[in-house]
Amino acid sequence: MHQYEIQEDRKVIIDWLRRLGIEFHTSFVVVNPEIPDHPIAYANEAFFEMTGYSEEEVIGRNGKFLHGVKTDADTGIRIREATASSQPGIFEIVNYRKDGTPFWNEITVQPLAFPERSLRYTLMLQRDISDRRRAETLIELQKETYKGIEKGHMLGMLLQNICETAESFFLDGSRCTVLLVDEAKRFQVGAAKSMPDEFSQGMRGLEVAADASPCGAAYLRQEPVIVEDVAKDALLGSLQELLDEFGIKAIWSVPISNGQEETIGTFGIYFPSVFKPSEKDLVFMEEIASIVSLAVKFSRQQEEILRLAYIDEESGLPNRHYFRTELEELLQEGKEGFVAFISADEFIKISDQYGHKAGNDLCRELGRRLVLAGGAGEKLVARFSDSRLSLYSTIPLTRAPEFLEDILSSLREPVSIGEMDLFLTVKVGVAIVTPAQQNAEELVRCADSALSKAKERIGEAVCYFENEQDEVMMRDLRVANALTVALKRSEISVFLQPKVSLESRNILGFEALARWKSPELGEISPAIFIPAAEKNGKIRQLEQHIIEQVLAWLKKRQEQGLELRQVAINISAEHFFHHSFVPHLVDEAKKFGVDPKWIQLEITERIGVVDIDTAGTVFNQLKKYGFATSIDDFGTGYSSLSYLQKLPVEEIKIDRSFVSNMDEHGTRAVIRTIIQLADNLGLRAVAEGVETEGDRTLLLEMGCTIAQGFLFHRPMPLDEAHLL
Repeated sequence: MHQYEIQEDRKVIIDWLRRLGIEFHTSFVVVNPEIPDHPIAYANEAFFEMTGYSEEEVIGRNGKFLHGVKTDADTGIRIREATASSQPGIFEIVNYRKDGTPFWNEITVQPLAFPERSLRYTLMLQRDISDRRRAETLIELQKETYKGIEKGHMLGMLLQNICETAESFFLDGSRCTVLLVDEAKRFQVGAAKSMPDEFSQGMRGLEVAADASPCGAAYLRQEPVIVEDVAKDALLGSLQELLDEFGIKAIWSVPISNGQEETIGTFGIYFPSVFKPSEKDLVFMEEIASIVSLAVKFSRQQEEILRLAYIDEESGLPNRHYFRTELEELLQEGKEGFVAFISADEFIKISDQYGHKAGNDLCRELGRRLVLAGGAGEKLVARFSDSRLSLYSTIPLTRAPEFLEDILSSLREPVSIGEMDLFLTVKVGVAIVTPAQQNAEELVRCADSALSKAKERIGEAVCYFENEQDEVMMRDLRVANALTVALKRSEISVFLQPKVSLESRNILGFEALARWKSPELGEISPAIFIPAAEKNGKIRQLEQHIIEQVLAWLKKRQEQGLELRQVAINISAEHFFHHSFVPHLVDEAKKFGVDPKWIQLEITERIGVVDIDTAGTVFNQLKKYGFATSIDDFGTGYSSLSYLQKLPVEEIKIDRSFVSNMDEHGTRAVIRTIIQLADNLGLRAVAEGVETEGDRTLLLEMGCTIAQGFLFHRPMPLDEAHLL
């Protein structure tokens, strides 16, 4: 075939493609793969509209002219290889329009063969998928932010990640910032890593003003402020020289709201060229600002919960919750050491004579001295109660007497209270940590018992807890043996404690509690036999026994036409994660003919430490079958907020340790925060251990509506509960 005939064939094919392009509204180009550089032989009008280029600027060029800084080189190579080998494929790549804006381009490579003419082309369908990628990125960014909060990442890191993600969707050289506004109405830099250091230094502490910057204007007006060209904006006239120095030609800023119609800062984008936003750009910015708001809100809320839960606000020392939690973790390292309780005889007299603040100041000073005393070594100091400080040290036992003497020596120095220097009479109770004694609660009990003995002595005193290990071991062994028989004989019964409306005192539901009266051992406390059941692998059998009794009671009421109320059953982590837990529960409910909605499963928030992802799966299965769920002992773990974000629960229970200490200001703040958090998330907050009218009044004032405790009803046998 002559050369002119080949050219004529190509012309016919291109004309056919051009006619096709008029009808075909999807953007596409046709590439000639027979020429090494794979030039574009044809592009339709939709392609020119999408990219901003003209036909003269496109035809004959390789598609790489659309590439830029954000383009993935490997994806570009794979597209070229597919074109050369006539292999179809779909690829997603960042390309650039003529005005420099990046966009996500989905390219479908489809070979076109004309064997009768010995010609081939490659059709490349082009689709702008930026909206989809933006939506996907927003979802992924929200997930990353929540995970970061769970893991305790600093707020600044989370905000910087949000800024860097947003920057990837705008012009090269675009820089994003998050500026937060403090109570004094001054800017604090949340994230501005891509901006020059001088910018952060200049903005930090700067008073918010509507006539000083677009960010200040956006904050005060509570609406987006767009400066397309800083050189033409009167607002920035005085800053023109500084903006030129930073290479800033356009600024867009949107306010960040806290969800309560209050503005807490601004999200801003700074461009290296004059630039006008589209409607989609503004929507994207506002969605980014919403994620920033979530990050700030939940991060601060998590920090506040942890601070209130673990710090004694009146002395600034860690509190007993922190001490117990940390002690449990430190004991896992298996080191020697001791737990000690320290108290000054003069504490009550000082508080009575000089006021409660003086007592707090005394504890603060004693805590400071304990931290400094005894030299190097791992040490944990906390305020365990009003008058008692707790101490845990991993010092070798051979050095314990010397260490304790150093502590006493530091506490013998006078303490300034008011205008007087007072000498204190210090009492110390010590429990030794040994390989055989690694139980945190038991060590606390032993140290407290030793302190009680020390207080019986005159003057300064240190008492060690006398080793009762053999007796304790024998007691556990006797309980474990009797428990096996008790389960077979059905000696363990269910008592129900009502949950009531704090306002009306009407019964809303019950909590099932296990009680055991052994013919041989007598009444055995749940604090003894439940840990024994866990240690000896009987806890699942015990809890199944409880479930059966509760379902039988509900069935009895149902058959007699009595009102049904939801019953909560505590489930251990071992049982909860067992593969048969949900199937057995479903089968039992069917067997007794009881609707699952009348059963609520209470699980401690510490299950997240075991496996939060698996826990989420189990919770979703329970929800699917209609069972209700509750998080017990809320606020006593490290990551309460992260669990609530992941687990579909309906209720959280405020641990009785908080309720019983509501006279402490810090504890009230914890309870109030938990109640507000529950309300924000649409959950019920239930207070445990309400024993006085004062407790009831305080909880109502803080917004809690449901509670249980001795003030209303003590736990009662099933037959007695049946009469309610």
